[in-house]
Amino acid sequence: MARRLEERASESPLATRVVRAPAEQLPLPDDSFDYAVCTLVLCTVDDQPRALAELRRVLKPGGQLLFLEHVRSEDPKIARRQDRIHPLWVRVGHGCHCNRQTLDALGAAGFEVGNVVHDRLPKAPKFVRPMIVGAATRP
Repeated sequence: MARRLEERASESPLATRVVRAPAEQLPLPDDSFDYAVCTLVLCTVDDQPRALAELRRVLKPGGQLLFLEHVRSEDPKIARRQDRIHPLWVRVGHGCHCNRQTLDALGAAGFEVGNVVHDRLPKAPKFVRPMIVGAATRP
């Protein structure tokens, strides 16, 4: 995805720079962005609390984190399946931890979570479908 973004950015008339860095260690100044976007990122980072702390750090007060993320199912049967398949899925799913309670983690990281839509990823295995889409604000 980064390669695709770099290709598109090179064609943009806007001054754009793609920075490749781990989410847990962003080489960006504090309080520098109005928005950050995470799309299927928080399920794959090695240290989710640290990545969220970094996102909070680089957002300006009042800045928003827009997200679309895999999450642990609210259906206990599917959640158990997520836990059972986790050791295999994390290997074949490119590091995806589809059983993370990301919504709770956003609150624990100090974000104020606004409207959240609980939805499903289409055409994905049933245990990977649960997702959330929404915005969280840095107070």
